[in-house]
Amino acid sequence: MFASVSFPLQQFRSFDYKIPDHLIQMVKPGVCVNVNLGNSHRIGFVTAIRESSVFKGEFKELTSIRDDKLSIPEELWQTFLWMSQYYLTPIGKVMKSAIPLSFSNEYKPKIEYYVQLTPNWKTMVDDIGIRALAQKKVLNQLVDGDEPVRTSNLSEFASNPLNVCRAMEKKGLVHLIKRPKVYDPFDLMAPGKKLEIKLSDEQQNVYEELIVAQSAGRFSPFLLHGVTGSGKTEVYLKLAQKVIADGKSVLVLVPEISLTPQVAKKFRNTFGDKVALWHSAMTRAEKGWTWQQLKEGKYTIIVGARSAVLTPLANLGLIIVDEEQESSYKQENSHPFYHARDVALIRAKQAQAMVLMASATPSLDSYYNGINGKYSVVNLTKRYGNATYPRVVLVDMKNVAFNDDAESKILSPELLNEIRLKIDRDEQIIILQNRRGYSHVHQCIDCGEIASCERCSVSLTYHKISNNMICHYCQNSYNLKDTCKLCNSENLKLTGTGTQKVEEELRKFFPDVNLIRMDQDTVRKRGAHHLILEKFGNGEAQILLGTQMIAKGLDFENVTLVGIINADSGLFLPDFRAGERIFQLIYQVSGRAGRHKKPGIAIVQTFNPNDSNILCASKMDIKKFYNQCLSDRQELMYPPFSRLSRILFSGLNKQHVNETAYIYQQKLESLPDLTILGPAPAPIERIKHYWRYHILIKQPLDNPMILQKYLHQQLHTNELKLNTKGVKIKFIPDPVTVL
Repeated sequence: MFASVSFPLQQFRSFDYKIPDHLIQMVKPGVCVNVNLGNSHRIGFVTAIRESSVFKGEFKELTSIRDDKLSIPEELWQTFLWMSQYYLTPIGKVMKSAIPLSFSNEYKPKIEYYVQLTPNWKTMVDDIGIRALAQKKVLNQLVDGDEPVRTSNLSEFASNPLNVCRAMEKKGLVHLIKRPKVYDPFDLMAPGKKLEIKLSDEQQNVYEELIVAQSAGRFSPFLLHGVTGSGKTEVYLKLAQKVIADGKSVLVLVPEISLTPQVAKKFRNTFGDKVALWHSAMTRAEKGWTWQQLKEGKYTIIVGARSAVLTPLANLGLIIVDEEQESSYKQENSHPFYHARDVALIRAKQAQAMVLMASATPSLDSYYNGINGKYSVVNLTKRYGNATYPRVVLVDMKNVAFNDDAESKILSPELLNEIRLKIDRDEQIIILQNRRGYSHVHQCIDCGEIASCERCSVSLTYHKISNNMICHYCQNSYNLKDTCKLCNSENLKLTGTGTQKVEEELRKFFPDVNLIRMDQDTVRKRGAHHLILEKFGNGEAQILLGTQMIAKGLDFENVTLVGIINADSGLFLPDFRAGERIFQLIYQVSGRAGRHKKPGIAIVQTFNPNDSNILCASKMDIKKFYNQCLSDRQELMYPPFSRLSRILFSGLNKQHVNETAYIYQQKLESLPDLTILGPAPAPIERIKHYWRYHILIKQPLDNPMILQKYLHQQLHTNELKLNTKGVKIKFIPDPVTVL
């Protein structure tokens, strides 16, 4: 018997190895093995088992199985194979992204000490007495409890509690107990009460329709279109209860790390320690522990971000994709360039499970699939309880910016008045400014030169707190210049508004009001997302200011006002999805107001009040927006009326990048049924010194793999992974951005 083994390399080639007799029963597709490749010892993954091999040379044997506890469910293995074909990524590379090699070793957690009183400690105290003050303090803490106490928790009563306890152990007063230190990401969250799930009549109707489909035990994709505040999470929880009761497992995907704690906590409070958390901000130790528990079947629910869709959760019955429209579900920085929502659909199909995609503002692709019957659609049209949708006010900022008598050039009179009113009523406010930093343009008034990054084709952003200019693409930092580098003029001006500038303006008008800013600059520390949201939820701040990370998934009872500082941010980007993103952002963040008993209002500030995307969002007119957007996409044959792929070329030599892009364009031109756009410079032409050109390819919906097959068979896919004259080539199916 022979095993085909693939390696986590950028090559599609597999190698055949002879399976030793003692391993024949243990080797199967998906197993991680140790082998010799050339003169080196490597880790590989078995992709197939064969009785014979076309190789005529001398065979090497598999050395051993790397991890005999690693078991990949069949549906997940089939998903890996699909990902390899669709995203043109070697199967070994796909598996490496799903199974980091650092977890293939048995994870051994650190040991920590616990201390507990001995049964006859009172007698011992009477016999020997205790003179040491630290021992007396520790003893007093142990008397009141029956459970062992972690020695590190006694540091308040002794500078070195472990040594104190060891001394007490010698006297027969206590026992020291060794236990593995369990890394649980939920330790960041305060314990919550067990949730009692009560559904409204509308929620109950949706739940019953989902249960009928789920009970059928076959692949069933659903789109849950529910307005903000309609209680989609409660439907998730109730549905998950039914799936768990049937002996199956549940996978819950959320788009942002900042959303993960809130959703995860609701699941943890409902299902207890059956829930695991999984996202990129977890430490290696936390992931190692979670992975080990997964292999042993300790968890039946995983809540996590994009990569959680690849975790080996056995007996899968339900996948929930919360905020399915979010671009963060797409991986575009490393292979495979997968979209977690699409992978969830494939995995659910392989597992004959239900996949529930949910959003208040579904992606145009999902909305279109719902119209055409590819997905079943269920709707939540009302807010939970007696809550009503907020009143939305559109403010034309041209009337403010050019008014010399304006109280503020950033905050409109309408917004200032509402903030004052809510503060007087002791209600809370969310302010969105979707740009971090202080100012994003530093311009010479005399010659027009704008300070830009030396490595990237973008302007620098001024950060007042650190008093420097930062590139938000390569993170390079520069000193703030006093003179123009072109004309030496000192007539320089900072324009544009970021979160730091808005914070400064708010503090000027409301100096006595507690304000919290939430953007990438304030959430760098571990657990910062959760701590900020917890403070705001506890009422420790009246104003929460932030970027788009505060726009979705947050539910605060006392928030009655949402202010959007600049609704135009990102509107004019050279990306066909720019308008869709603006609509979704305005609609979603407006929905944070008035979610409970108190009515809410949203103030939307814009310099383009007649833009159709902004108008539809401010009027909450979803149908008009989708009809209008679908008409525009159909005219240009952009998704969802075609499949779009992007080939991105990048390199240090601009001419070589350009030449390589044109070579591929000529090869692709001969293919029928494809529309080739480009090559052309990418909208952001240079990042980290690398010049960037791209080709966009539209392909028909009825033949989704035509381009992949051509690239694999005719162009020999490995060419896409090699450097040609120092040019890197990336094939990205279904890109969420073309910048």
